Amino acid sequence: MPVPDIFRIKICGLNDFENAVAVSHSGADAIGLNFFPQSKRCVEMKTAVKIANTVRGEVQIVGLFVNASQTEIEQAHERVGFNWIQLHGDESVEFAQSIYQSTGVPILAASRGSLVRWATLPDDFHPQALLMDAAVPGSFGGTGHLSNWDLAATWRTMPHLKHLVLAGGLTPENVAEAIRAVQPSAVDVAGGVENPGQPGIKDIAKVEAFVSAARKAFGELPKE
Repeated sequence: MPVPDIFRIKICGLNDFENAVAVSHSGADAIGLNFFPQSKRCVEMKTAVKIANTVRGEVQIVGLFVNASQTEIEQAHERVGFNWIQLHGDESVEFAQSIYQSTGVPILAASRGSLVRWATLPDDFHPQALLMDAAVPGSFGGTGHLSNWDLAATWRTMPHLKHLVLAGGLTPENVAEAIRAVQPSAVDVAGGVENPGQPGIKDIAKVEAFVSAARKAFGELPKE
């Protein structure tokens, strides 16, 4: 199975058109559109389509779903057009494989507090990338809690895991340290670049600071 090129810096949970366009011009190379109805950052479909049609080609577009049906994901992809599909719930590896086979879109599978479920299963199919998020009981992510960097750093010892996206509590102030500690393929931020009380609306100055710090840290990592 081919392993696609992956983004470096993803800004997730955009739900406002003008703000999303500004984020796409900030230097980030991927945006996340959240379709989980219970999320405070859930985006309306018509807004998602407008965003995607405007910024396509400038950034990769990631569609985030939590325990959605295959039909819901396929229909959203048909309308929006994703570069990656992020499964952020309790989806099985068989479900991820079915989504990949039906859409041809690479899968970014979220893991909360553990790498084992996705990275070490002896199946023929493994997600093209794994996202490591913080484990918070009763939550599917977006909490602002730090993920376990020491655990995340073990990802390179897992032969089936080709890309790791580090998420969970990242901010402009700590993203460089996180990149140095974990050496991930990419980083993902939502609340860490928002102002309090404005879920989904990113502070562009914070986004630019996050992007600058992350790019500098990635540039300092050892070359493989």
